[in-house]
Amino acid sequence: MLSRAASSLFWMARYLERAESQARLINVSLTMALIDVPEDRTEQLSVPLLVSGIHEVFFEYYEDITPQNLIDFLVLDSRHPASIFGIFQAARDNALQVRGNLSSDVWESINQAWFEMKDLQRRGVRESSASSVFDWVRERSHSFRGAAYGTLLRNDAFHFLRLGTFIERADNTARVLDIRHAMATKASEEQTTQAFFEWTAVLHSLAAFEAYQTLYGNNLEPMNVAELLILKPDVPRSLHGCLREIATLLEQVTSGDARRARRLASSLYANIRYGDRDYIAECGLHNYLVDFLERIQDIAGQIQQDYMGWQP
Repeated sequence: MLSRAASSLFWMARYLERAESQARLINVSLTMALIDVPEDRTEQLSVPLLVSGIHEVFFEYYEDITPQNLIDFLVLDSRHPASIFGIFQAARDNALQVRGNLSSDVWESINQAWFEMKDLQRRGVRESSASSVFDWVRERSHSFRGAAYGTLLRNDAFHFLRLGTFIERADNTARVLDIRHAMATKASEEQTTQAFFEWTAVLHSLAAFEAYQTLYGNNLEPMNVAELLILKPDVPRSLHGCLREIATLLEQVTSGDARRARRLASSLYANIRYGDRDYIAECGLHNYLVDFLERIQDIAGQIQQDYMGWQP
């Protein structure tokens, strides 16, 4: 496969996964801001900006973090690439580059989402209707993945697409867990009930609330949340589940030489596969996640270097 096509498939999938993750994150933050005390609402609304790494960029365009400003900036704003509008645009541009590698169902799911996104930007999104927009973003992401899984040949094009999905998903899970963990720890030190809501927010942001209840019941314990989202292989957005897929997919790619990428992925996968909650507690959750983020970014960079001709 040509390196340009591999890169477009990889990033197309990353962007569509990012759109869904961002929609979930904004929705949870808006809900948390409603139930929080007024002085902490700005902190809650800042979470999606911190996870995306664009907190400072926001203040180049807006003076205050309000729910409506956050929606305008992270959903509709075309002046920066981190909005859902910009993410869908980038996904569609990449899909256009590899139209011949996609089934008609996959292409239509992306192309239709882009036209609907442009119409949404024209009409605007108010705080009262934002939840339905976030539902639409999630549905579009699900439609893309369902079309890809149901109609694409299991060749290198499919493998690169899936690699992009799981690299992005692992990165997002680690970032959300790290930031929300810091907020929950602060709330616990102040002896407030806010810590309970912070851990609930983590689970809802990563679509893992029902999985937690199934495995642990209704009692929210910080280390149970960490164990679920890091070590449980059957949780779709857990770090273990993502690394297992990444390591497997790299073994299935037939073109190019990716020994270093495979070695990096296998090493991190073994670290998680044979790790346990005691090791995470000993390291400290923040330190563990910072190390993970550095290593997953190294893997992503090595994949691009090995297969796509991109030098980090």
